[in-house]
Amino acid sequence: MSTSKKRIVILGAGYAGTFLATHIARYVTEKAGEVILIDRNPYHQLLQEIHLVAAGFRTADEVKIPILTLIDRMDIKFIQSTVKKIMPHKNLVVLESSEITYDLLIICLGASTKYFNIKGARENTLPLRSISDASLIYDKVRALIKSNKKHNIVIVGGGATGVSLGGALSGFVNESKRSDRLSITIIEALPTILSEWDERLAKKVNEILHKKEIRIMTSSAVTRVENDNDGSSSIYLSDSGSKIPSSLTIWTAGVKGYDIPINPEVKKTKDGKIILNEFCQIDRYPNIFSIGDIAAVKDENGKLYPPLAQIAVREAKYLSELIPKYVISDLENLRHLPPDKKFEYNIKVQLISLGNDDYVGLFNTHVISGNLAKLVEEFSMSAYIKTLESGGRDIMNTSLYGDDIFSQLVSGITFARFTFMKWLEKKS
Repeated sequence: MSTSKKRIVILGAGYAGTFLATHIARYVTEKAGEVILIDRNPYHQLLQEIHLVAAGFRTADEVKIPILTLIDRMDIKFIQSTVKKIMPHKNLVVLESSEITYDLLIICLGASTKYFNIKGARENTLPLRSISDASLIYDKVRALIKSNKKHNIVIVGGGATGVSLGGALSGFVNESKRSDRLSITIIEALPTILSEWDERLAKKVNEILHKKEIRIMTSSAVTRVENDNDGSSSIYLSDSGSKIPSSLTIWTAGVKGYDIPINPEVKKTKDGKIILNEFCQIDRYPNIFSIGDIAAVKDENGKLYPPLAQIAVREAKYLSELIPKYVISDLENLRHLPPDKKFEYNIKVQLISLGNDDYVGLFNTHVISGNLAKLVEEFSMSAYIKTLESGGRDIMNTSLYGDDIFSQLVSGITFARFTFMKWLEKKS
């Protein structure tokens, strides 16, 4: 058993990487370890809220947390740089600015936009994967609103991102009193929107979007996107080559694992996600773990966990407990982790934003919407930020991520307290 100082390198400061770094640092310090967090941006992005930036309901600064501010007084070293290559046989990460070795590596680089090799999709549409993407969409939509012509915004992809964006943009357009001149269409290749979500929640979302006068086209696969001479585009569908005109096309049709070269290569899915075992670990290189949207981890039914923020955070919490207890002190024995410590998580709550004040959720098998759904979302975001800032020391909020009876009890008490404080704010 080695007692030398261990260097733990975390690539990516998204939900997975940031949660892991802030929660693991206090344990690693006790074990004479070193935590290094690397990201190309100097801030952590609250990606679940960037659709609100695109619709003008949030500013860019409101959905970003400076990393140096977040990790202040924590034993975490932050390096702002782009990851260029991983060389597992040398325990080496090549950055744009330097190279860094590691004893333990956790890859949390997230996902990028997937265009399915559809002609013109990459060139003639805008993605929504970052704060800068959202800011660009906001500028484009605002320009359309100011125009005196009729326009159609088309969102390709009826998953969570596309649906949230459509609902938010509808609110933006309605507030501008230009709904008679600007329409919104969501195109989805599958028979339903939110196909991976609970069908009861999806049905409720569909009803709300129709009330917002958003046109929803399902079972409509896009075959190509052509740029027209006036700056608009034409979207061609698979059904007999029908065409949809679009003044602004936003692509939210799918994601793939962030394209990072790993040499020698490791196994990946067709979508570029790193294939892992039940410990979120690469079998070939047991000192490399991966979590978040870039990770391909199977649930108890053999199905890959979906690319959701709550899954990324749960995986991060899992590793923040597994690594200090079973990994740091015994790096030479990483191929033999306790079989009863594999990652398992059942999604109990689903929440989706459809605008500044519109939320829909599934909570304990019940569909919720309106003020209650909004309150649950606000509580979840508040608890997430507080547990980051405390590095997991804030027991009242950290309990939200526990599955035991004690955690559930404390979470209920904390939510009740949060609700009461919100009520007092409205009364004052």
